[in-house]
Amino acid sequence: MTTIAPPRIERADIREALVAYLEALSLAEPVQARLWQESEITLTQLLVLRMLRDGPRTAGKLGSGAGLSPTSLTRLVDRLERRGLVTRRRTDEDRRCVEIRLEPAGETLLGQTTVLRGTDLHQAVEAMTSEERRGLTANLRRLVELARTIRRLEE
Repeated sequence: MTTIAPPRIERADIREALVAYLEALSLAEPVQARLWQESEITLTQLLVLRMLRDGPRTAGKLGSGAGLSPTSLTRLVDRLERRGLVTRRRTDEDRRCVEIRLEPAGETLLGQTTVLRGTDLHQAVEAMTSEERRGLTANLRRLVELARTIRRLEE
């Protein structure tokens, strides 16, 4: 179990970082609306489908990778399964273990989903230097990793 002990930071720095995050998050709202209009799918559902593109995963691994609680993941997979985008299958090695698999309809939906292409957000990332994009990617992944770790520790 990892203990997180961040260095002491001035409260103003924390506030500024959180405000910047919220400003960035607001950029996702039009993307989410467009995604729903085009495919009736959420960004989180899209993330799960993309994770399954690499192959079947157990619910535990899928939930952990998407940062979802078991209950939330079950509900999300139920919705995707009703639409024929994923299926659940018991593994041959351990019948208690259930894998979630991407179905051809899910793969098709992924191929048709290009909600970020051409958006202001896409153009802004494109306008960044390679170094800025790498830094942004690393820092966002670190933020997600820390937030998910803290969530797991609190459960």
